[in-house]
Amino acid sequence: METEKSKKNAPIILIVDDISVNVTILENMLEHEGYGTMSALSVQEALELMKETKPSLILSDLSMPEIDGLEFCRMLKSDQSTRDIPFIFITVLNTSKEKEEAFTAGAVDFIPKPFDNVEVLMRVNNHLGSYRLRQEMTDYNRMMHKLVKDQKKQIEREHANVLQALSKIVRKKNPERGVHQDNVGYNCRLLAQGLQFLPEYENVVTDEFVEAIDIAARLRDIGCFMVSLDPKEQEAEIDSTDQDYIRKCAEEGSQVLKEFGEDQEGGALYMARKIVEYYRARWDGSGYPEVSGKQIPLEARIVSVANDFDELLTAGAGREACSMERAVEIIQERSGKFYDPAVIQVFDKLSGRMRTN
Repeated sequence: METEKSKKNAPIILIVDDISVNVTILENMLEHEGYGTMSALSVQEALELMKETKPSLILSDLSMPEIDGLEFCRMLKSDQSTRDIPFIFITVLNTSKEKEEAFTAGAVDFIPKPFDNVEVLMRVNNHLGSYRLRQEMTDYNRMMHKLVKDQKKQIEREHANVLQALSKIVRKKNPERGVHQDNVGYNCRLLAQGLQFLPEYENVVTDEFVEAIDIAARLRDIGCFMVSLDPKEQEAEIDSTDQDYIRKCAEEGSQVLKEFGEDQEGGALYMARKIVEYYRARWDGSGYPEVSGKQIPLEARIVSVANDFDELLTAGAGREACSMERAVEIIQERSGKFYDPAVIQVFDKLSGRMRTN
């Protein structure tokens, strides 16, 4: 049976007891105090009521036929939607073992029979107050989490805009390399999308990662403009294996990006810095810096493949452009030496779709 709520906005208390007299006594006490009530003579009936209305607190008998109070409590505490509702047993507990079982099941308190009006109202008021505070804290934390998330998104948008502006400056500074810059950005996006289908990376390479690497990869050589301003000299230096020059470029580029603000891990600015610092590292540790394997950030491993592939297809200082077939062969031959085998696994499938002009 169900009693009408006494007040529209009053907390609703669910009373569950197979003895109707107990239910009536509690209803009278609580409604006189201004609470709304709903009641059931069995756990099954109580569960049906809860499908329509979620109570703010539950008063339940311990010993009932079919499903007892302990099982009822366990059921609610195992459900995320009901686990936080305060659960109070209304019963006569004779042993410490019974009390331990009740608390273990998730009960927060007991109200002994026969009922004392003052004690019932005091315990109900206390636990409803605690429940309201927890709900308010949960709502506050949820609101703060959303605020922080929104602020982070705004910062990320601003960083992305800055990186895009820097990318245009780099392109304007050396227009001959503009196509190469665009190809690498596009191909990094393509490789990242392919990695999403590998079980190892499906939870690592997010859609945000894919968007960020397209922008960040275009700034991989920004430090070179700080070291050398002569485009011809710069191109010759970049194609060299001069570790000192590569180190200077990485350090200068990282410092430039740091000046644009604090970066959030996983964001475009953070990713750009990691690419600048690590994309010339090699899987076997032979590049700069001297790190190897998965010590190299994933974004840098992807850029390394995309950059070198496009370099092979582009005539440069003292070298001729490779054919598409030969460029693919060279990249494949370097798997496990220069490049991450997982990235090459994706490259093998997508090389025919990569941008080359």
